[in-house]
Amino acid sequence: MKNIFSTTITAIALSMGVNSAIASDFSDDVNDLKASITAIEKQLDSMDVNYSKTSLDTGLNRTQELRALEAQYKDLKTEFSNAYTAN
Repeated sequence: MKNIFSTTITAIALSMGVNSAIASDFSDDVNDLKASITAIEKQLDSMDVNYSKTSLDTGLNRTQELRALEAQYKDLKTEFSNAYTAN
């Protein structure tokens, strides 16, 4: 009985650690994308480039938020590439 109990506790602790690591990875991805977006926006501003500023919709789940940030980053990167090659 003690063996089953300790095994169960160990399994629960490990699964909590994995969930925490996944949440941390997600937060890191979101923060990295937000930092990249901010950097590109500042660069475009310094180049006097007009670009469409978008904001994220509220109420998005984690996956939707990440995809929206990725799309925003991709659009800004395209704007930057177009402005850079035009100069």
